[in-house]
Amino acid sequence: MTSRHQAAAHGIAVAGLAGVFAYQGVVPKLWKRDPGEVAIWQGLGLPERRATRMVLVTGAAEATFAVVTVAGRNHRWPFLVPLAAMPAVALVASRSDRSLVTRTFNPVSFAVAVVALAGVALATTREASPSRSR
Repeated sequence: MTSRHQAAAHGIAVAGLAGVFAYQGVVPKLWKRDPGEVAIWQGLGLPERRATRMVLVTGAAEATFAVVTVAGRNHRWPFLVPLAAMPAVALVASRSDRSLVTRTFNPVSFAVAVVALAGVALATTREASPSRSR
């Protein structure tokens, strides 16, 4: 892969990840407070008020992580986080309501897509080595 192709693949993967986190954080959680998002938390045993608060907190965290992903695009850690976290998120969401995994767009397919994007971003990262000052 040429460095130009590597840079293009990296940029596309970073934009895809940031776009997914921004959209998922802002639209269904912060803006719409989607009842399905609240239901996931309620399925884990939280009362409605606390579940709604958790939707807002996770929305803010996802939107923030979108910005962090772009800002940290030349480092490996912003891509290691979703690689580690998304399978766990899918498992927890699926445990709250098993019927979620049979829906057209579900936590498992979402996690697979995010992990794939994070894997491409990680594989194409050219992390700058720390400068040595003497």
